[in-house]
Amino acid sequence: MTFTSYLKGLLSDFVDYYQKYLRRTFGVTLVFTVLCFVGAALLLHFSDFARSVSVKQISLLNTFFIRYSKADTYSLVDLTKSVFLFFVALFSLGFTRLANDKTSGKFNLFIRKITLKDITFLLGIFILTSLIDYIFFKLERYSIVHAPSNAVSIYFQGLLFHLRIYVPLILFALTICSLTVSEKVLLTFKRILFLYISLWLFNEFAFEIASWANAHFLSFILLPFANSKSLYLYESILEIPLIAFFFLGYHVAMTTPIKQTEVPS
Repeated sequence: MTFTSYLKGLLSDFVDYYQKYLRRTFGVTLVFTVLCFVGAALLLHFSDFARSVSVKQISLLNTFFIRYSKADTYSLVDLTKSVFLFFVALFSLGFTRLANDKTSGKFNLFIRKITLKDITFLLGIFILTSLIDYIFFKLERYSIVHAPSNAVSIYFQGLLFHLRIYVPLILFALTICSLTVSEKVLLTFKRILFLYISLWLFNEFAFEIASWANAHFLSFILLPFANSKSLYLYESILEIPLIAFFFLGYHVAMTTPIKQTEVPS
């Protein structure tokens, strides 16, 4: 498969899935997003912050795209994206197994299709990605102190920041593949590259949509509450439907590359 045909098929899948399944799955993704909200709140409660960020309130959307670990202080709230990916993976497993079911929008049917094996594997990947995120953060701090020049330090900071975003995405995507594909899939360089491109495209799309919505839509709605101590709580609640909207797109980004690059038997 050429890159052009792959990209065409991928973009077509994004459009088709949203047209066919957004309304049928939105209730399910809202439930998963609320659970993600609870997870983010717990991480926030137990997080330590460097002095430069300790006084800032944090909305749910911010934790998806901003890293709050600064200086020598690692903030657990940075794991919110991994919590989100955990629930995206649960959604993806249920959705894949109910793809041809007209009642696939019912949350109880999703739950019935998720097994103890699924949860065990995904929890294992969540723990692994959490550990990897902490290691990357420590390596970033190490590069700042020990890099031979400022240019080298900046390069490694950017590289490690990028890895903190995409290594969890790739690992969760591969886990979904291993739990849903009956035949063993050979992980070639081409498959991993196409998977990375798919994840990068949708992740950038999600970031731009979230940034636009936050700057031009949510900020306008929340103008009457600008001086309220509960501003960030209201903002987080309003962001739940937006985050729920992203579930289907991440499902496509995580599963389409493997499907489209399978070798016909």
